[in-house]
Parts: sequence; structure tokens; C-alpha cells
Amino acid sequence: MRAMKLLDRYLAREMVVPFLIGQAAVVLMLTGTVLYNNADTFLSYSIPAIGIVKIALYFMPYLVGLTMPVATAIAISLAISRLCRDSELTVFRAAGISLRRSFRTAFVVGVALSAAAFAFGEKVVPWANAQYERTMAELSRQIRFLAPKEGQVVQSADRRYTVYVGRMQSDKDRSTFYDVTFLVRMPDNPLPTVIHAATADYNDGRWTLHDARVHAYEDRGDRELFNRAEKVTLDFRLPEQMFNMIYLQLPLYSASATVSFRDLAGRVAIQRRAGYVNPQDVLDLHFKLSVPLSCLVFAIVCPPLAMRFAKAGGFMGVLLSIILVFVYWNTLLAAKIIGSRYPDAFPPALAGWGQNVVFTAVGLWFLWRSE
Repeated sequence: MRAMKLLDRYLAREMVVPFLIGQAAVVLMLTGTVLYNNADTFLSYSIPAIGIVKIALYFMPYLVGLTMPVATAIAISLAISRLCRDSELTVFRAAGISLRRSFRTAFVVGVALSAAAFAFGEKVVPWANAQYERTMAELSRQIRFLAPKEGQVVQSADRRYTVYVGRMQSDKDRSTFYDVTFLVRMPDNPLPTVIHAATADYNDGRWTLHDARVHAYEDRGDRELFNRAEKVTLDFRLPEQMFNMIYLQLPLYSASATVSFRDLAGRVAIQRRAGYVNPQDVLDLHFKLSVPLSCLVFAIVCPPLAMRFAKAGGFMGVLLSIILVFVYWNTLLAAKIIGSRYPDAFPPALAGWGQNVVFTAVGLWFLWRSE
């Protein structure tokens, strides 16, 4: 038992340095790629250097969470390849230790990294993405010649408020909206109250509608109650994306990136009770679980494959992880695109978990053949 614990610690130490180096290298590479791909946007809008630095710092946690499975694949592939090249894995098997027991440390590391990736995605990534969106909105407001998108419709997570905005003007402190229509759903009335105002001021989640016309309905819509108010105030925070007029290309970035799994699950639960579920929210919910869990998937599929190709040289561990990650992420990207466009033919659960199931099955099959 003591020897097995020493073996576990030995294998775990072999993975630490490749994981850290792989994580740092991939994140820096992706950060450089994102900045390069959006260089034309930065130059066209004359984004100041401090703004570009803030953008890079705030979307970097998103890239860390996204690439943690990549670092897992690199670390495990390199560690197993080295053990095979130095015949240490052969010694383990000669001592009666099965491959499943030898690879158990990799599986445990995969579980731990999956839990860490999920926790990081719950606590750090939504906050960083919210700061990224806020920074982009602030930069948009500073560029005077940009015109916000007209005719936007936004709904609150609890579906209580739905607002249509004809057009807007924004500055650093507040925004002015024109041709505003609110649909307000009351708990005791199935029909929404309609509030229209020619102009409205918005400041940090606080609405002030000027010269508002309020239409309430009773008796299944047969009776209308009309009221006119000089001012109507409402509390409804708009997403920062609404004020963002500068759009950057980020890998696998979606509107729910600023929302945690818990909050998104609550939003989907509210939608189910209301009788309509947004397929995009369900798809994002599945991906918030399946992407962190892919650390465990790589921990299953990488060891037997790394062992098979280890004799070809030390570079095979890196090459193998690159190939696996390339195939996995392109499959995941394709699944997300198809799942977003055709949710009826390609259900969100299949889009979110299909690649994990396939890769896990391949890893288990290779492990069984190797044994």
C-alpha cells in the first residue's frame, strides 16, 4: 500500500510541470491570436493601449477555463510517454501492477481538474466576462461616431420585463432611450401591462420613463385601464452587450458567458414553468458542464494512446495531445454551431455531450486492448 501511494505521488509530480507550462503556453498563444485577429478593429476605432490591456486581462480567465482540458491532455500525454520511453511502465507491469491501476492517478487528476475547471468557471469566469463586457461598453460610449443598434428587444431572466427600444444615445454615466415600450407581467394577472414612453433615462439599472402611457388589461383583455403618468420608474438592469458597439472575435464565446451555471439553470427552470424554453440557454447549460468535464475525458483517452506511440520519441506526447485536442475542439465547435441552428434535429444534450461520450468510449476501448 505504501509503495502504491509513492507511485501515485510520483505520477502526479510528473504531470505538474507539463500542465503549468502547457496551460501558460496555450493561453498566451490564444491571447496573441485573439489580439491579432481583432487588430483591425482596435486600429479602426483607435482603441487606446490601456483599453486593449484591460480587454486582454478580462478575457484571459475565460481562455484559462476554456484551455484547461488542453493542458490536461498535454500533461498526461507527456507524463505517460516519458514513463514508457524509460521503461518505467514496463517495470510496473512486471511487478504485477495493471495498466488501470497505473493510470488511476491520471484519472484522479482528471476528476480533480474537472472540478477545478467547473469551480473556476462558476466563480471567476462570469465576473471576468462581465468586466470585459463593461469595458467594451465603456469604450463604445467613448467613440462618438458609433451609432447603437436600433430596434433592440431585451427580456429579464425571470421574464417579468420585456422592453423594446427604438434607438438610444449613451454617454459615460447614463443612456437616453427613445420610443420605449415595456411589457410588465404581474403575478396576479396573466395579461401584461403595456407602458409606452417617447423617451426614457437609464442609469445603472434604474429606468425613468417620461410622459408614460400605461395600459392595463382585465377580464381576459375585454377591459382596459388607461393611465398617463409624468414619470414612471422601474428597476431592470440591461445586459452590457446592449451598449456594446465594438464586437471582437472570441472562441466559443456566447451571450451566457457572463452567467454562472447556477444562474443559467435557474433561468431555464423559470422558462420551463412559463411554458417556453430557449434552446440556446439549454445548449449553453450543457456546455458549462461538458467542457470542464472534458479534463476527465482526456485523462481517460490520453494514457493508452500515449503508451502506444511513446516509442516513436518524446515529441509524440506533444503531437498526440495536439491531434486529440484539434479533433475534440473542432467536433465541439461543430456541435455547438449545429445545435444552435437546428435544435430540433440536433438536441442540446446531444450537442453538449456527444463528443465526450465518443472520446470516453475510444479511450476505454484502447485501455481494454492495451491490457
